[in-house]
Amino acid sequence: MLERLAGVQGLLEGKAAVVTGAGNGIGRATAELFARQGASVVLADVDGPAILDLASSLEREGARAEAVRCDVRDEGDVEAVMERAMSSFGTLDVVFNNAGIEQPVMSSRDVTEDLFTRVIDVNLKGTFFGCKHALRHMVGAGGGTIVNNSSVSAWANVGGNVSYAASKGGIMSLTRVLAIEHARDEVRVNAICPGVIDTAMNERNLERATDVASVRDAWMAATPMGRMGSPEEVAWTVLYLASPMSGFTTGAGHLVDGGRVAT
Repeated sequence: MLERLAGVQGLLEGKAAVVTGAGNGIGRATAELFARQGASVVLADVDGPAILDLASSLEREGARAEAVRCDVRDEGDVEAVMERAMSSFGTLDVVFNNAGIEQPVMSSRDVTEDLFTRVIDVNLKGTFFGCKHALRHMVGAGGGTIVNNSSVSAWANVGGNVSYAASKGGIMSLTRVLAIEHARDEVRVNAICPGVIDTAMNERNLERATDVASVRDAWMAATPMGRMGSPEEVAWTVLYLASPMSGFTTGAGHLVDGGRVAT
């Protein structure tokens, strides 16, 4: 399928984009795809070496890319990332609020206040900061597109991840509110809702499991397509929402879940 998309070119030509959590997984795959579609990209992540490596790789391909270390829990860090896009590229057209962390699978009774707060701060508050400071540049400047990384956990759940599910459900509500507020400003705000994707986050979840095989089997049983998705498959959905292909779409949560919610 992805090979058939190889001929799609230039969907973000002349645009400037910010990708948070760009160091690995879905963020990295999306930043690479944005750059190959013509965007200049600001790469933001707490993992400085990872984004420096990615920036160098993209520049070797002829893209414009800058790496900015950013902890999305810090509003000043997030604001600085958006300002960097403006100072380096003169515009801010696309923001993918992707940075996020998981909660180890456990009973909600055992989730500490510190763990709950940390997950909410990174996933939900970090996404809010990204939207807030993106909108300050987009509103009144011709518009733009914001894509937030929610989750299938905002729609369907099996328990054991209360802070993560709460944060991702909050992202969906935040997305809808901002989409309504800014529909007349030519700013579209949408979300992706990935299912089980082959990322470092899910590898960590597997490593913590006492029976890795049974957890993996449960994931596959809950996914009608019977496999994990790839970061690249999610990235193409982000590109669709970020590009003119989805020009009449706002306030939507796009499932990339192999059919899980349809069951």
